[in-house]
Amino acid sequence: MVEPIELADAKQQLRVLSDDENASIQNAIVDARGWIESYTGLILTRREVVEVLPCFDGMLSTWPIVSIDAVTYLDTSQQEVVFPEQDYFAQIARRPARLSSKLWPAIYNGSTVEVTMTAGFASPEAINAFSPNIMRAMRLLVAGFYADRETGGLAGDVEIAAKRLCRPFKSWRV
Repeated sequence: MVEPIELADAKQQLRVLSDDENASIQNAIVDARGWIESYTGLILTRREVVEVLPCFDGMLSTWPIVSIDAVTYLDTSQQEVVFPEQDYFAQIARRPARLSSKLWPAIYNGSTVEVTMTAGFASPEAINAFSPNIMRAMRLLVAGFYADRETGGLAGDVEIAAKRLCRPFKSWRV
């Protein structure tokens, strides 16, 4: 998986000349991506994602979605079933994405629906085209996680600034 920020770019931003801190910087890049993905629901690197819904006809918080690869559920006899692709329509171009069907099958009481999908931006350039603020937040968070690498924390002002940059992309739930 290619991270949105390359190690060399992060080292240049942090003004680190040696290779001694490569592992710490790489960890800061991964932590920054994870923070943004958790806060916004945006997937910054193309990969398989599994989202669990409490029922059919729910909204998906993951975005952008490239394809829905499988929809599975437990039927009323507690057998795992893959819902046929031709029986639902995936509305993935807009956020929040949604699955629609003329008739959803009955599921086992209390079970969930698992949606396996390919999601994420194709490249750092695609993220930047979507919003330069996401990449700004990413660079800010990399610096913050690197600076606080000894404690594993994140300074409050860094987090506030990152939230300000990412807030328009946060998926709010009621």
